[in-house]
Amino acid sequence: MSAILCLLLTLVSTSKPLDQAKAALSAGDYAKAASKLQPLAEAGDPEAQYLLGHMLDLGLGFEPDPRKALNWWLKAAEKDFPPALHRAGLAYLQGRGVDLDPERGVDLLRQAAFWGYHPAEASLGQALLANSLGPGYVPEALRWLACAAESGDRDAAELLGLVFAKGTEETVPDLPKAVKFLRLAEALGSAKASTLLRQLDPAKDAPIATEQNVHLLWESARLGFPDAQFRLAVLGLANVPWGPSRQEAVKLLETAAANGHPEACYRWLQYLRKKGPVDPLLEEELLRNAVTGGFTAASLEFGQILAKRRSPEALRWLRTAYQSGQSRAGLEVARLFLDGKILPRDDREARRILLDLKTAEDPAVKKEAAKLLLAYFHDPEACGQAKELDPNAVCGSSASATAPPSLP
Repeated sequence: MSAILCLLLTLVSTSKPLDQAKAALSAGDYAKAASKLQPLAEAGDPEAQYLLGHMLDLGLGFEPDPRKALNWWLKAAEKDFPPALHRAGLAYLQGRGVDLDPERGVDLLRQAAFWGYHPAEASLGQALLANSLGPGYVPEALRWLACAAESGDRDAAELLGLVFAKGTEETVPDLPKAVKFLRLAEALGSAKASTLLRQLDPAKDAPIATEQNVHLLWESARLGFPDAQFRLAVLGLANVPWGPSRQEAVKLLETAAANGHPEACYRWLQYLRKKGPVDPLLEEELLRNAVTGGFTAASLEFGQILAKRRSPEALRWLRTAYQSGQSRAGLEVARLFLDGKILPRDDREARRILLDLKTAEDPAVKKEAAKLLLAYFHDPEACGQAKELDPNAVCGSSASATAPPSLP
């Protein structure tokens, strides 16, 4: 028991200087960082050894010394510290602080990648793709790059898209996979991927689907472009003679939704609802994908679901719906502020929104706004304002004197 206590005390005592060292390094106080890291590194702390190597490599508080940096990384690598394995592997591949040794470099990168360290997965994939070990490693390179890309590495996704689009000496082009990874790179912010996708899309010259160019939509859909999949689904569900069959259209709609097409997500949800009850988690997922993709028509419904769950995020999507012209969303926002259970109660903001609904085209919305106004506000102006919303509003009645039930 005493041994365990001593170990815990040791961990606590060493973690504080390491945190101080990292804070000093982030603040640019390299002298302080080095003074904290040096004793920890010499005592065998792998993270301290890695950070000290990082400072030596880049010349942060020291003269740049790649050889010493590598020595510290190798010490940390002996303890399987993935970032150190990664940097040491790159050093051997680049001949930085050591003679070139591609085999040793790749071996170290593999060790880091096997620990699930995503930067090492990307570096390993790039090294193998560049024939660091000679030919024959492209399939392995693609597997590691895919691991990195699917973990959010934009450059890895972009590189995979290019490789699959053009092929290599060892692999043939695979356009569906190229589209898949370029779409991932685009979602991660790659402008280059957006340009390449545009070039690869056969339907780019078919902004309006006709009997003469519908084959371009089919080519695009087969490559994995969700917009073409959705457009074909719309044609089929509308029974357009030269569109897909209804069965094909349903499958295309499902595929487009699975590929994240915003409106397809919403339309697929409507289709599922007609078939029967929908799992609430799937319902929320489809609505979230729709609204985050820019399909504002789903914002009101998504906001209402979040409000029922008492999520403050409801305000964001109800406001989005209201700003896009869905006046009923204004009622929901006002209720949130009046209810005061999801958000702090704000009568002034609620009243402003209710009064803005005077311009709503839906008489039912204006009538509900008038009822809310009379239920919550009893000052002399409230009656006149309610009548501006609904000329038939009854002021001072017992029905309007009590606030309606709060949100469920």
